[in-house]
Amino acid sequence: MAHRGRIIELKVHRCLWSGDYSENSPLAIEECGRENVLRTEIDVQLLRDGEFVVFHDDRFDRVTDARGLVRETSAADATRARFKDGSHPLLFAEAVALIAARDYPRRIEIDLKDLAPYAWPQAEALVRSVQPIKARAHFSCPADWNLRRLLGLDGTLEVSLNPHSYIDTEDEPGLRLPMGAYGYRDAHPLAKRRLTTTAEYLRDRFGGIMRLVPGPSEAHLRLAMFERMLDDGIADAAEIFHALGIKVDVWTLDADTPRWRERFARLVDAGVDIVTTNTARSLATAGRTPT
Repeated sequence: MAHRGRIIELKVHRCLWSGDYSENSPLAIEECGRENVLRTEIDVQLLRDGEFVVFHDDRFDRVTDARGLVRETSAADATRARFKDGSHPLLFAEAVALIAARDYPRRIEIDLKDLAPYAWPQAEALVRSVQPIKARAHFSCPADWNLRRLLGLDGTLEVSLNPHSYIDTEDEPGLRLPMGAYGYRDAHPLAKRRLTTTAEYLRDRFGGIMRLVPGPSEAHLRLAMFERMLDDGIADAAEIFHALGIKVDVWTLDADTPRWRERFARLVDAGVDIVTTNTARSLATAGRTPT
């Protein structure tokens, strides 16, 4: 949608377009292609035998009839699990083939869920598998070390970074970042005591974090994180990233979120480029309705 001469895009989270199909399922991916959805996201994680599966949670329990940790499962067992829509999880290479068969989506974010460093054969498998859709896809994750490995194998890949391994507003499981002097979770020396304004602190931190990966196209910021920056008086929060040539993607705002219309309008006014959502059609309608 257009706003003050800018284009704001909605990203369909986990390929949940209509909500009729399970997240990340082949039926959901097919629907996004069939409905000419422009921008989507899928989640990918490593299995016990070195294959990669399209799946978000660390356990199968919530969205399938299977139980147990995804990372401890083989490819054969992972793809036998059944989503609530009746389909089965896809291996990453299978999902790529499904996406490559259609012209849409035009932009696909491949969100890597693993924090552990990939072995080189694993990184090579990801790079090899993504080739049929490389022009439309980019890898994202908070594990900048894995993005650098992928780029070391193919420097023409597009990547984007979620900075919450380094700074956040929530106590992310597995990270346990301490609360810093500026009210953000951050283990960096700059966060130990107030030495400057909050705005300058955030510019310093994001300026360093986003350079951990060569040439990221987007920064993926938690909704609460971006709103906290605005609450702290950083009216030009998006410009911190725009000055680095990076688009701002805020995740995740849905139509059942409290005060979602007001919050959506605030994000748009603040200069974000992308809003990640599970309810894209509702947000699109709201964004096109004059206020």
